[in-house]
Amino acid sequence: MPQALPPPDDRVYRWRFGAVEFDEARHELRVSGLPVEAEPRPLQVLALLLRHVGEVVTKEELFESVWAGRVTVDHVLATAIGKLRKALDAGGESRIVTVPRIGYRFDGPVERIALGHRPSGELTFEPGQPVPGREHFLLERPLGQTLGSEVWLARQPRSREARVFKFGRGGERLSAIKREATLMRVLRDTLGEREDLVRVLDWNFETEPCFLECEYGGDSLVEWAAANAAFAGWDRDQRVDFFLQVACAVDAAHGVGVLHKDIKPANILVRQRHGGGWQACLTDFGSSRLLQPGRLAELGITGLGLTVTRPDAGSGGTPLYLAPELVAGQPPTVRSDLYALGVLLYQLLVGDLRRPMAPGWERDIDDPLLTGDISRATDGDPARRLGSVAELVERLSTLPQRRTDAQRRAGSARAAEQAQRALEQARARRPWIAATIGVLSIGLLASSLLWYRSERLREAAAMQAARAEAVSGFLSDDLLGALSPGGSGFERDPSVREVLELASDQVGRRFADDPATRGGVHAALGQAWRTLGDRERSVAHLREAERHYARAFGPADPLTLRTRYALVRTLAYSNTAAHIAEAGTLLEATDAEVGPRLQEDGELALEAAYARGVFHFQQLQVEPALEAYRRADRLQRKLRPDDAQMAANIRSNLADGTLRQGDLASAIAQLRAMLAEPLFDARRIGEGKVAGHRIMLARALRNLGQYDEALPLAEAAAAATGRILGPDDYTTLVQLSTVASIHDYAGRCEQALEIARVVRTRMAARYGEERQATLVETGNLGFKEYDCGDRETGLDYLRQAESGLRRHFGEDNVAAHSFRYALAKALAEEGRHAEGLRVLDGLNVASLTAGDSTPGWDQRLRALRGRLLLQSGETGAGRALLAEAVEALSALGSADPHEIASLQALLADVDAGQALASPSTPNGVPVPATAR
Repeated sequence: MPQALPPPDDRVYRWRFGAVEFDEARHELRVSGLPVEAEPRPLQVLALLLRHVGEVVTKEELFESVWAGRVTVDHVLATAIGKLRKALDAGGESRIVTVPRIGYRFDGPVERIALGHRPSGELTFEPGQPVPGREHFLLERPLGQTLGSEVWLARQPRSREARVFKFGRGGERLSAIKREATLMRVLRDTLGEREDLVRVLDWNFETEPCFLECEYGGDSLVEWAAANAAFAGWDRDQRVDFFLQVACAVDAAHGVGVLHKDIKPANILVRQRHGGGWQACLTDFGSSRLLQPGRLAELGITGLGLTVTRPDAGSGGTPLYLAPELVAGQPPTVRSDLYALGVLLYQLLVGDLRRPMAPGWERDIDDPLLTGDISRATDGDPARRLGSVAELVERLSTLPQRRTDAQRRAGSARAAEQAQRALEQARARRPWIAATIGVLSIGLLASSLLWYRSERLREAAAMQAARAEAVSGFLSDDLLGALSPGGSGFERDPSVREVLELASDQVGRRFADDPATRGGVHAALGQAWRTLGDRERSVAHLREAERHYARAFGPADPLTLRTRYALVRTLAYSNTAAHIAEAGTLLEATDAEVGPRLQEDGELALEAAYARGVFHFQQLQVEPALEAYRRADRLQRKLRPDDAQMAANIRSNLADGTLRQGDLASAIAQLRAMLAEPLFDARRIGEGKVAGHRIMLARALRNLGQYDEALPLAEAAAAATGRILGPDDYTTLVQLSTVASIHDYAGRCEQALEIARVVRTRMAARYGEERQATLVETGNLGFKEYDCGDRETGLDYLRQAESGLRRHFGEDNVAAHSFRYALAKALAEEGRHAEGLRVLDGLNVASLTAGDSTPGWDQRLRALRGRLLLQSGETGAGRALLAEAVEALSALGSADPHEIASLQALLADVDAGQALASPSTPNGVPVPATAR
């Protein structure tokens, strides 16, 4: 993983390497003593690479340092690198190395001569001074210092229009205001213009002093409260209403994946609304964090200040508002922002914005409902807090109704007590019974209309309780009792599988006349069998659950539809061609039944997005899977913030998809955050799920070359999964395959080959030769046999995997195309050009891109075809294809530099009239995403 760049060096240098000399001070490049014309951006890239010779400089760091806040796209950097390479090539220097999907490295040796220092980074401003770069505004007064900037209020002298300028020069100060610009763009582009968020109007990150220009949102809450008598006169409801403005702004930010991390009165501005009243405005996102960096690409925003080497530089924040887990060093979450809001709510209610929440704070709040809400928001254990800010907003917004309900419940309790006493007196005085009944009847007739709805709810609750009692009896008497016929305790220790088998046999007999309960039991059994890895039985029970729910409630009932989506997920996971086809048909039919509800932010939309994500992901269709999972993630956070199992499944698949797209740094940041998130503690989601998160992190670290850290993670995850699910379970075997791949990447062929053979054998024995997972592991074993064992055996395994996947899962199967490309490449290396060309003819760019989104698949196919044509003797056509493809791949900047060098050497051999040589290395052969 690239290391974080050190603090900027304020010295400037003259650099020399070979025949090349570069003067930073003059921005002058010379080759063999002669000046070379070069544009400013490529020279700035060169300066940054030279300052980190031998180190990988990420694309994000290059964008942040060179393009400095201007919205741009990836090809701009690739173009600058291409121009730089062309300039250096004039001196025979080809030292810029592309690190695929990460960045670039400049290889030494170089020498440097210090020429002097850059100007000092101190900011010195005075009131009345024009704003540098915005001279029509004059600085009025400083507003204070924050983590990343010095903040001033400025005004236009004639119009008196106010602006706020946040200045920064270098280091963390500049990064903070860049980060704020980025995140405010995310908020604006996603949420639109909002009165409760301060707008960023412009910025200057190119010339010093750099600044962020914002609208003036009013005085800080601290200043406003001290100067405005209105605050002291607010009643409790007014204070809650004001707080809700702040909480809604935070909730909106959370909804698009932005944590504020520094919620406090100083970062809340107050201004008067045009129609009267006061508007709260949330500001200062300089310490904030973006939970899903992939959102930047979706919105076309460059991640300024959000480099991959800085997933989260400390918890930030102000001590009084820091949640306990942040003080303990854990990463910030939605619940840590919620904690700060709870403290703020307490301060607003007591009218003291500096008072800490000390033990006994509850005595300061005279409303038990508010006391409970604050307590739930600020619990020392984040797992016991409310699940989201939206939940706190909901509770506070319904305070009047909650108070009414509480009073009604208290009144009902008193009435019941009085009725009981009256009944006892009536029994003692029988002559008065008739009169008492008459009076009570009149009261009951009047109250029955008011309580009708409650009685209906009680009836539903009673029905559910009766069903729960029936299910409990079924489990305790029919199941455990049958497994313990003596009745005095277990005569043997039944396994979970035995209990489930007995339940599966008896559920139809026990609940024959109650389809609703029978559907519920079948649904629970389906989930249980899926957890145990028996997807065939899971599918059978979920089909029964859907059938009985439809009989009890109708085919369009939400419960029936949710069960159908659960069946889609299980069918997709089962990995057979028939089940995957059935899952696709059922998904489309269920979506059609749900209809317009798919566009709403409701439970069915969540289930639909989740099912679609699973369906596409199991077929390695990464882009549509990620699109579905992102929607599911947003809805889960909103609707089921405490559903740890669903959250873990969705977010782990998001991380997996990010990993498969090659964004290693983002995937690692997501996975480390998940492993530190209390919601995903093993006690809540199970050790097996945590093992799944660890194996993905191991894969990402493997892809970065950090094998020593990746291997123990992968081995521990596979051991834990094997202990829970068994050594031959699908998940265990896939994780063992990852262990084998780490050995393979690290050059330990013998260990890799031994594990790969075991995985393939066990997969075939447990699941059959024709399962997609077995065929993928067959192909993976083919890679390792080819690299480390018997090359001919390796080619045979690749042929088996490719043809089997196409035959059973369709011509467009992503894994089939990945293996087919690998086979064609291996055949080229073996000199079997005729067979290689036949294999190449069946490939298409769309399927290859679905498995590996790195740009340039059309060019890679043309390069491989050109190579095979050269080998077959068609020199003219082959060279033309190969030369054109190599030039295009080099310009992309994302191709494997070793592969480019190999192809360039082949062209040089052809031009020199030499015989074609087959490279012995298989480095360019990609492994299908399924094996990853």
